[in-house]
Amino acid sequence: MNDYNENNNEQNGYNPPNNNAGGAPNNDNNTTYHYSYKNNNNQNENGNSNYQQNNSNQYYTPPQNDNINNNIKYDKNGNPIEKKKKNKTIITIVLVLAICIVVAVIGLFVGVNSKSNKNDKNNAPSSQVETENQNEVQKTDSKGNYTVAGIAENCIDSCVGITVYAQENNYSNFYGYGSNSSQDKGDSYKSGEGSGIIMLEDNGKTYILTCAHVISEGSTFKVTLNDGKKYDASMVGFDSQTDIGVISINATGLKVAKFANSDSTVVGEQVVAIGCPGGIEFMNSVTSGYVSALARPISSKIGYNTECIQIDAAINPGNSGGALFNMSGQIIGVNSSKIASTEYEGMGFAVPSNTAIATANSLIKSGYVEGRPKVGITYKNIKAYSNSEAIISALGKLGYKDAEGAMVINSIEADSDLANKDVKEYDMIVSVNGTVLTSTDILTSVLSKSKPGDTVKLTMARIENNEIKTFDVECKLIESKGN
Repeated sequence: MNDYNENNNEQNGYNPPNNNAGGAPNNDNNTTYHYSYKNNNNQNENGNSNYQQNNSNQYYTPPQNDNINNNIKYDKNGNPIEKKKKNKTIITIVLVLAICIVVAVIGLFVGVNSKSNKNDKNNAPSSQVETENQNEVQKTDSKGNYTVAGIAENCIDSCVGITVYAQENNYSNFYGYGSNSSQDKGDSYKSGEGSGIIMLEDNGKTYILTCAHVISEGSTFKVTLNDGKKYDASMVGFDSQTDIGVISINATGLKVAKFANSDSTVVGEQVVAIGCPGGIEFMNSVTSGYVSALARPISSKIGYNTECIQIDAAINPGNSGGALFNMSGQIIGVNSSKIASTEYEGMGFAVPSNTAIATANSLIKSGYVEGRPKVGITYKNIKAYSNSEAIISALGKLGYKDAEGAMVINSIEADSDLANKDVKEYDMIVSVNGTVLTSTDILTSVLSKSKPGDTVKLTMARIENNEIKTFDVECKLIESKGN
């Protein structure tokens, strides 16, 4: 934008020119009059020049009078020469001709411009841009596999949205005041939303497969179908170790999904994810991508690793529990998590369908995952204690280096084999089968490869009289019937 301002010339370094500078003198104050020079060749006998009014050889100074028109001319005798009167008739004719010429020019301009506009209109395009009918979107390829549009059209009705409601207490958990009795329970409130898959219809019920972390904190649920119909749902069960959960609705005749053997999944395979990123508002959004990797160990919230399918299809909060389809329209995984960080993009994970279906079938049948072993304790990680560094250092000197995964026992279940051993509260598990617990994943990994009835060797550490002593115990694993 120009900084020049008429009212701010000096501030902007702009000075208007002086109208008189270098110009003609002001006629009012400094008028220069020019006198005519006349030769005087006649002299008197004495050699003196004679000044005669009618002599042609003389200097003549016209009378100086401010009221005299400077344009007056004089003859040789000094008499003013009278101007010839202009012929008013000629002037009038000239003016009329001039006006006629001007009018003619204007008329010519208007006529040409009008003709030009008319020509422009005559030359304007006779047609306008119109949309065309696009070619039909292909739903299958030459090999009979679905395209992404084909998956969306044929499989989306198997995908649902889940709204989770939690029960609030009127007084409980408010800085320790109030009671925890059921009489004090208030209304339920919406605590979260996620995705689900119609997996099975049986005995008048339809079972919905989802993630454990979607439903684990809920008390009641509502399922929204792709056509917008809503159903109240009930909890069947969930397993935090695999992050798989199941709820059910009283409905039949819905579109049940097909599941593939996830062991046949290959890296580079195209996949389609359907779910509710951001919740029900964006229900059944479709994204696509490829399988980036297989058997990625992803830790659950309770410390167990589940080998997952890594994908680059967009996964966002709300997609949890949603379907991951192959291009045959079969589900190969349940979308469960992503790496949420500004340093990462396109790294989502899905629980393989083989793991998900095995867990869900067991939850429907027994309410828990059958055949899963456990030690039968509750514990805290050593790092939760303020003196953990000193204890870890002392364990290192005893040969258990970097035992940062040591488990400090809080309680021992009555049916645990450790209840019959010399093990008590605050004892620490520092090694399993000879491997130091540099992470709690060491023990969970051993358990995931074992079954109830198997025996493991645990190395325990106990602090007495400010000294640490260690001892080994044999522990027979029991079946886990819950999370």
